[in-house]
Amino acid sequence: MELQRTVVSPSTSSLFFPPPPKTHHPSTKNPVLPFSTRQFRLNLRTSLKCSANYGDNHQYQYQYQAVEYGIPRPPEIPWSKELANTVNLIGNVGNPVEIRNLPSGKSVAWTSIAVRKSDTEATWVKLTFWDILAQVAASHVRVGDQIYVSGRLVADVVEKEEGKPQTYYKVVVQRLNFVEKFVADSNNVASGAGDFRVGAVNGKRPTEEMWQAFFANPTQWWDNRKDKRTPKHPDFKHKDTGEALWVDGWNNPSWVDSQLAILDERMESFHDQESSGRISSITSEDLMGY
Repeated sequence: MELQRTVVSPSTSSLFFPPPPKTHHPSTKNPVLPFSTRQFRLNLRTSLKCSANYGDNHQYQYQYQAVEYGIPRPPEIPWSKELANTVNLIGNVGNPVEIRNLPSGKSVAWTSIAVRKSDTEATWVKLTFWDILAQVAASHVRVGDQIYVSGRLVADVVEKEEGKPQTYYKVVVQRLNFVEKFVADSNNVASGAGDFRVGAVNGKRPTEEMWQAFFANPTQWWDNRKDKRTPKHPDFKHKDTGEALWVDGWNNPSWVDSQLAILDERMESFHDQESSGRISSITSEDLMGY
C-alpha cells in the first residue's frame, strides 16, 4: 500500500526507473560511411524520456525517442547569383524562337517549351536567351525540338489595364542542349514504356508532321471526338496507317487549336450544303485553303 501511494501521489518529486539498455557504439572496424547510397549506416542511441500527466486517468506517459547522431552536416557554398533559383528543365519547343537586337548591342530571344507532366498534360514555361545563346537558339532551335535548359527562374510583374499587377515567370537560360532522341527496344515498344521523344511512338513520324499530314488531307482520318469512350482513345486516327492524334496532346504544336477551329467551321459549312443538296460529297481539295 505504501508503494502504491508513492506512485500515484502528485507530490512525489522523483521517479525511479530501470536504466535504459546500453548503447551500442560502432567500433573502429565498422566506421560510419556518410552519403553512401548503399553502405550508409545510421547509428542510433536510445534515450528514455518520462513525462507525468496528472489528468483524470492519472496515467504516466513514456516516450522513447531515437536520437540521430554521427550524420555529417552538408558543406557550405558561397552565395552566387548564377545558382540562386536555378532550375533544370527538359521540354519540347512550342513556338518559333523570336530574336531582337537591342540598340545597346545585346541580343535577346524568347520562346516557350512544354514540360511534360503526364502522357496528355504539360506545363508551358517561357524561356529567354541573351547574347550568344540568343543567336544560337535563333539559328538552331525549331518548333518540336526537345531541349534541355538550365537557368534562373525570374518573375516579371506587368500592370494590367485594370491597374492590378500580374506576375509572369520565366527562365533566363544559361545553358542549352538538345536531347538525344530516345530509341526504345522491342520490349519497351511493346509495353509503351520509355517513350519520351516528340511523337516518335512505335517508330511513327513526329507529332507535328502527323498534324501537317492531317490538315493536308483530313478526309483520310477518322474523327472520333464525338464518340470517344475514354480520354485515352485518339481524337483522330489515320484510316490506313493507324496513326493517332490527340487534340490535347502534350507535345502538340501551338497552331493546332486555331487550325482545328477553322477546319471545323469549314466542315460544318460543307455539311450544311450537303444536307441542302447543293453538293454531293466533300473532298480534301474542298477543305484546303486555310
